[in-house]
Amino acid sequence: MQNIKSIISEELNFVDNEIKNVSLEQDDIKQALENFLSGSSKRIRSTITSLYIKALDKKVLPQCIKIMAAGEIIHNASLLHDDVIDNAKTRRGETTIGEVFSPYVSILSGDYLLSIATEKLMEVNDNNILKIFLNCTKQMCNAELTQFFLRGKKPDIDQYIRICEGKTAFLFEAIMESCAIIENLPVADAVSFARNFGIFFQLKNDLEKLSAECDAANEIFTPKDILGIEKTSALIDNYLKRLRGDIGQLPDNIYKKGLEGLLTEL
Repeated sequence: MQNIKSIISEELNFVDNEIKNVSLEQDDIKQALENFLSGSSKRIRSTITSLYIKALDKKVLPQCIKIMAAGEIIHNASLLHDDVIDNAKTRRGETTIGEVFSPYVSILSGDYLLSIATEKLMEVNDNNILKIFLNCTKQMCNAELTQFFLRGKKPDIDQYIRICEGKTAFLFEAIMESCAIIENLPVADAVSFARNFGIFFQLKNDLEKLSAECDAANEIFTPKDILGIEKTSALIDNYLKRLRGDIGQLPDNIYKKGLEGLLTEL
């Protein structure tokens, strides 16, 4: 993963600097939030977007850096909310903000980060992009509500995929679509790639040990419970083939190879 990130290190550093410049005014929570934002996040959304743009022989423009930073902040805000919903004690190997302070502090901190992300998107000065992200956050909330009310019930696979789209894929898609607009790239192709990647990413994540334990504790059913391990593996392979087809349309260069390599690194 680090080798892949090294070919877009400049872009990822720009994103990190944009996030570090976030103004956190509440002294009691400031250090904890700064540590949370700069923690061991994979920055996977910024990574695939930068690789995709550069694979198409484009320079990652400053507006896209702001969009990616906003996307990462929204992702982190959603984690602060998720930790309360899931009653999580740890996140990324550290005690959660909700556990250290209070679940109320975690919720308010997540809301605060969402307002900061909105400010960054407004700096891009494109109302269409702002609408894309407003719809995205609405869909993220809808998916979380759906998953919450399905606790203890086994959804069908179509319901599960819709939850994956809302919880995960739509944020990948909002970032990629917005950057494609800024960079004047084919939007439909970018959206297809981002949605397939987001679902693939969530499917893989749900099979990880810690995620599986958290889901089981909260009575959340995932594909291995719905389909069994063998059919879940086949479903993941199906999305992997779609992604390879999306990536296959890109010009041959190190950034395309980076995207291909990322599929095996996750």
